[in-house]
Amino acid sequence: MFLHVLGARPNFIKAFPLLARMKEEGIPYQIVHTDQHYQYTMSEIFFNELNMPPPDFHLETGSGSHAFQTSQVMMKCEDLFQKLKPSAIIVYGDVNSTLGAALAAAKMQITIIHIESGSRSFDKTMPEEINRIMVDHISDVLFSIDKHAVDNLRAEGIKNNVYLSGNIMIDTLHYVLSLKPKYTSCAEYILTLHRPTNVDDPKRLDSILKVVNSLNRQVIFVQHPRIKKIGRYSNIKTISPLGYVDFVHLLQQSCGVITDSGGIQCEASVLNKRCITLRNTTEHLSTIELGTNSLCSDLSLLPALINTAKHMKELPMIWDGHASERIVKVIKELHG
Repeated sequence: MFLHVLGARPNFIKAFPLLARMKEEGIPYQIVHTDQHYQYTMSEIFFNELNMPPPDFHLETGSGSHAFQTSQVMMKCEDLFQKLKPSAIIVYGDVNSTLGAALAAAKMQITIIHIESGSRSFDKTMPEEINRIMVDHISDVLFSIDKHAVDNLRAEGIKNNVYLSGNIMIDTLHYVLSLKPKYTSCAEYILTLHRPTNVDDPKRLDSILKVVNSLNRQVIFVQHPRIKKIGRYSNIKTISPLGYVDFVHLLQQSCGVITDSGGIQCEASVLNKRCITLRNTTEHLSTIELGTNSLCSDLSLLPALINTAKHMKELPMIWDGHASERIVKVIKELHG
């Protein structure tokens, strides 16, 4: 029996197509929700709108420091793994839940399958980068979204059981585009922020919002729960977090997005939308090469980047919406 360990918004989006494919193939699995993200708009809404099976187990980890979250997930997963004795766990991406579950499994000699292995920003000030590196080095089967990720693993000495699966998030994106959204808008740009470097310092956050407001574009700011209060800006409309279906369609209807998210860089590229990433590094180098994504840590450069035409190149062939099929094929070959 396979155990999917999920904990945060990106995990749910990535797990959806793999859960569906494993069900079609008759591969037994159960779902563990660590509750790292527990608000309705960051958790339950994704299960509801994607019609995902509800979690079989909740760990009720909740919020806290990185060390607290990781340790709580590790201890609670250890207890659960001892009871369930899974043949393998499947973890996704780079959140604290992924690291905690992988550490528990590694110490118990349980096979670890890591979806989205090898992605690197080469910025160890980001907690996600630490999580990625550590999980990759204790995983047994690794699925990567592009050639850059595979090359990163090889450079770190990880060469066995590495598979180029493609970006599983794009599988979900393709499915969602067939659904009817509840939320529509004529905003030119979307703004999303959640990284501590951009939102925890009020001065930095205010600087970002002032520069975005000065662009004289109609902007919708999808406000993350960690952002408590902001001022009023004439060109910025603030809304609460959206479900994935509404967000994807909002992005599709816009000219582009200003963000510090990792996944949105990929989604914007597939939708051929301009993406400005308010960071100085990215784990998704393919989006830079495509010409759809630009890095911007210096806010003074934002107006010029917004007005620079994008030059979309051909998407990676494996970003075709069939990553889950490739992953399941390998899982069946390895585990029978």
